[in-house]
Amino acid sequence: MQTERPFHGDLLSEALWQKTGQTSLEHCRLYRTPGLFVLQGILLASSGSGPQQIRYVVTCGEDWVTQDVGVIVVNGSSDRQLHLNRDRSGAWHSDSEVLKEFEGLVDVDLQVTPATNTLPIRRLQLGVGESAETDALWVRFPELALERLPQRYTRTGEFRYTYESRGGAFRAELEVDAQGLVVRYGDIWKRA
Repeated sequence: MQTERPFHGDLLSEALWQKTGQTSLEHCRLYRTPGLFVLQGILLASSGSGPQQIRYVVTCGEDWVTQDVGVIVVNGSSDRQLHLNRDRSGAWHSDSEVLKEFEGLVDVDLQVTPATNTLPIRRLQLGVGESAETDALWVRFPELALERLPQRYTRTGEFRYTYESRGGAFRAELEVDAQGLVVRYGDIWKRA
């Protein structure tokens, strides 16, 4: 898991996001290497217990199916880590534990970042006016809890999508760049 230093590959896109109404900034980079796409980011935020740093790396194949996820959360003098990988049969693993309840899921969704919306946007390749449902392995923060999250993406324009989760209980309008990386995530995140 390469969360400490920049990834080496062709840089496709990068963003500096600011969260509306909170002290929170995130720098994300999207890379391509032969056979892989990689999202790498660092988020700095103020939480109830003080400053917090979150680093992540998400690796996907050419088909935008997630293969590997690494997350480090640093809060005060403690840090917590999560490492997930998906094998060729579609089974998810956390260290040596098989996570049977998530078998067959192809996307990961890190709750704290708009970066992982890029994965289904690129994988689904929707035409304008098309819509698709998918479930993601949702990583909730700060506890790093794992859940299955039903999602729906509707492409409403060349660079616009409507994102819904939990049967429409949550909804956000997304604007993306030419690489599918989020420019604006509703009223929550925007490029600084």
